[in-house]
Amino acid sequence: MNWEAAGAIGEIVAAFAVVITLVYLAISIRQTARSISIAGLRDVTAQWNQWSEMLATSPELADVVARGNVDPATLSASEALRYGAFIQSFFDNVESYRTLVTDHGMDKDLQVLASIVSRRVTIPGFAAWWEENTADYGDDFIAWVEDIRREAS
Repeated sequence: MNWEAAGAIGEIVAAFAVVITLVYLAISIRQTARSISIAGLRDVTAQWNQWSEMLATSPELADVVARGNVDPATLSASEALRYGAFIQSFFDNVESYRTLVTDHGMDKDLQVLASIVSRRVTIPGFAAWWEENTADYGDDFIAWVEDIRREAS
């Protein structure tokens, strides 16, 4: 065997090793991305559960939310603060979840989320809070919520 043949064999082996390494890296990256997505979904689900739990475990907050939903002007200053924080938590959770499902092409989840938002933005207190606080959110999210509001009315 001459040196040229040995060099050619070495190049073939090296190229094969590079291909195997690239395939391995692609698989690893895909698995890591999936793990991150799953962790993100878990975090957002925990946020939603915490939001629901706040209402379910606090009769006082439930009363504030029930009254604020009908007419936020009837709330005392401290109740209005609690009501606003509760509504902000909802929209913050929606924004986080929307970003996650949009980034991962989860169209069914986005439809479910839009349905949830649609039911909330027709509630007078939610609608009033949203109108006063839209500046706290990104333009894309605002446009998405506004589209839902138009369809809901």
